[in-house]
Amino acid sequence: MPSSIANAIQERRAFLFVRGDDGFVLKPLAENGVTGVLVWVGWGTGGAPERHLPEVKRLARMVGARWLRFHSARKGWLKLAPRMGWVRQQDDADGLYVFQISL
Repeated sequence: MPSSIANAIQERRAFLFVRGDDGFVLKPLAENGVTGVLVWVGWGTGGAPERHLPEVKRLARMVGARWLRFHSARKGWLKLAPRMGWVRQQDDADGLYVFQISL
């Protein structure tokens, strides 16, 4: 997976953003003619997802996205994500939790 992320960034199909020790990779997608952005990878110190959500939303809107989405195996997101405005979707084919925000 790391090589596919690196390739997507090099080919400008995904975009890397770093803020101090925090970072994320955003991947624009189109589904049924609607543009969205997958938060493909994220990392950071405590509170990074909440701290950077406004910036991620702004960047997604810049490419015409109508939604943001991420997938995770971490159970902690079941409580945290809804407090940040994420709505749980149907789990993906790999059994990962899926969360989405409409923009």
